[in-house]
Amino acid sequence: MENGGRQISSVTLYACGTCKNNIASVLKGEKKKEIVFPALVARLEHKSLGTVLFDTGYSKRIYGNGIVSKIYNLLNPSEVKEEDTISYKMKTEGRKVSFIVLSHPHPDHIGCLKDFDDYTLLATEDCINGLKRAKNTELVFRNQVPDMTGRIKIQSLVPLAQDDGVSGILLKHFTEAYDIFGDGSVYGVRLDGHTIGQMGIYIPEYRLLLAADSSWGHYFAERVDKMKFMPKKIQKDYAAYKDTVERIKAFEKDNPDIRVIYSHEEFPEGIYEQ
Repeated sequence: MENGGRQISSVTLYACGTCKNNIASVLKGEKKKEIVFPALVARLEHKSLGTVLFDTGYSKRIYGNGIVSKIYNLLNPSEVKEEDTISYKMKTEGRKVSFIVLSHPHPDHIGCLKDFDDYTLLATEDCINGLKRAKNTELVFRNQVPDMTGRIKIQSLVPLAQDDGVSGILLKHFTEAYDIFGDGSVYGVRLDGHTIGQMGIYIPEYRLLLAADSSWGHYFAERVDKMKFMPKKIQKDYAAYKDTVERIKAFEKDNPDIRVIYSHEEFPEGIYEQ
């Protein structure tokens, strides 16, 4: 069978723009050091559903919100060129995107939602509601939100009601799990805290969990108690954020063969190899 019969024939990781900050501004007790945070987008090739994206990274729309964009980039300087965007990369590769799975509606994750057409957007109900509200105070910028009455299908995910085997591994540590396509190829896990309804994805065939912004990386997850006041305020619910970090740590301890990658830490760009 082609590719050993896998439902997901390949996983490719892209850095679609970056932002940067000083680690001393984020964590107590750190010396000043600029950290560059990539914006991760994953492309999954599904044997029957075609090209699936997990998040869409930054786009140049991050500069198009007037004073709001100026404040955002003052506090969180971003850099994105047209050739960095996932829409440019998909066009260059000649790929038609059929599904976009969204972790949460912040600008470094929804940047290119408007660049694709005739696809299905999959997310938790809370995430979709956040898109519909599009409040600057929630870091959801209206100029990045696609027309939901157009050729985009919106589907909120329903939590699994019972253990199907794989989901049992996830539900041991996370409050909700979702069989995203109903075929066991990709699962979602609820990762509240940074936003309400944030979701990561688990790809069983690759033993890979993409954990979105549940932390800004393993270094930060290990130092979650040292987070300063302002970064704490960025989190929608810091107590839930901390709880999610601890859940992921426990998940990694119980499953050392599963790799966890956060959206804004260094990761291996290109085709993912186990």
